[in-house]
Amino acid sequence: MNASSRIFKIVLFLAYVALVAWLCFGTFKPDSSVPRSILGIPTDKVVHFLMFLPFPILGTIALDFRSWWRTLSMTTLLANIIAFCFEQLQSRITTVRITDPADLNANFLGITLGLLIAILIGLLAKKK
Repeated sequence: MNASSRIFKIVLFLAYVALVAWLCFGTFKPDSSVPRSILGIPTDKVVHFLMFLPFPILGTIALDFRSWWRTLSMTTLLANIIAFCFEQLQSRITTVRITDPADLNANFLGITLGLLIAILIGLLAKKK
C-alpha cells in the first residue's frame, strides 16, 4: 500500500471517530418523527450500537500493527476504550447528557459484532 493511500485511510478513520465523538457529545433537539423504539429496542440504544459497529472494521482497514490479528486486536481494544471514555465523559462535558450503562452495553455489542464482521472479511480475503 502506498503512503498516500494509507494516509487517506487513516484520515477517513479519524473523521469517523470525530463523527462518533460529535454524536456522543452533541446536543440535538428531540424529533417527534423519530420512533421511540425499533423492534422494541429504544432508538437511543440502536444508535449507540450502529455508531460503534464499524469501528473494528474501519480501524483494521486504516491502521497497521504489522499483523492482521494484532491490528484487529488493537483496534478492538481502542474501540472499547473510546466507547467507555466517551460514555463516562458525557455527563462531565455536557449537562444534557448522562452516563448510561445501557448505552455502554450497546456500544460494546456494536463493537463485538463489528469485530466478528471484520474477522469474517479477513478470513474471506485470505481465501482469495
